[in-house]
Amino acid sequence: MRLPRLVLAIAAMGLAFPQLAAAHTRLVSSSPTANATVAAPTKIELRFSEAVIAATTRAEIAMTGMPGMGSHAPMPITGFTAQMGKDRKSMTLLLRRPLTAGTYRVTWNTAGADTHHMGGNFSFTVR
Repeated sequence: MRLPRLVLAIAAMGLAFPQLAAAHTRLVSSSPTANATVAAPTKIELRFSEAVIAATTRAEIAMTGMPGMGSHAPMPITGFTAQMGKDRKSMTLLLRRPLTAGTYRVTWNTAGADTHHMGGNFSFTVR
């Protein structure tokens, strides 16, 4: 019965090294926060659970809803610059001009020390 010992050994490793089990990068906060309604922001801040590899980090902004329009295709917001924080756990998207009224989606993708690419998105509304 070697199989039960192997299973126990693998389980023990998971308890001894929990950081290995949960090593993937995730978004821990943002400003604006997900589902928030805010005045016209001039920047969007993302904070990750660990230091990220700057060369793998990307973000996109799209307007997904406009006042008075029932539905329209997402409209990409361009012309912003991305700036990594000195701690490598944060990224700020600096907009050329404040966002206008509407609903926006921020999509991000990055990799941490484990080099696994992780990504996600969140939305917020500008009043």
